[in-house]
Amino acid sequence: MKRTKKYLGDDLVAVVWPNQSESLVRAGEMTWIEVARGAWAMDAEKADRVRVLIAVFDDVVVGAWAVTNATHQAEIPEGKTRRVSRSTFETAADARLDYLVGGPSPRARQRNPQATFELRDLPGAESLIGSAAPTSFGLVQLGPFTLTVSEDGRADLHMPAGATLTVRTAT
Repeated sequence: MKRTKKYLGDDLVAVVWPNQSESLVRAGEMTWIEVARGAWAMDAEKADRVRVLIAVFDDVVVGAWAVTNATHQAEIPEGKTRRVSRSTFETAADARLDYLVGGPSPRARQRNPQATFELRDLPGAESLIGSAAPTSFGLVQLGPFTLTVSEDGRADLHMPAGATLTVRTAT
């Protein structure tokens, strides 16, 4: 199923822990994206809802990509009696996901090497959901700090007395 680039809150995020492939990545035989796309045991309908793929190693995000397609294969593994559906993801780079790389895993490691959850529950998801263009004016309040940006571009910051403010201008 081919997908568009707009993210919705009920889209799924797949977090994978490709620990068994770490030595191949370190040896340069594979990349994190190659091992992350792998054939993961997952219901086809669930895999079709995955829009973001995140690879984690040692509790640190090593890659995050937009999912553009999922393909499925169901078979009975040798020596087993139950049919297993495996999904492989096609991915594309999405700069909006770069903030995840190098940060902590959005989910604690579990018994299964993959987990899914709704995009709205991903830290920082509010920047991904809805309009791709950020608003150019408005009000933001973080604790005792309030930043107001007017339509004409004027910005006012109200902060507690004695608080430190560092200003970095764009280069």
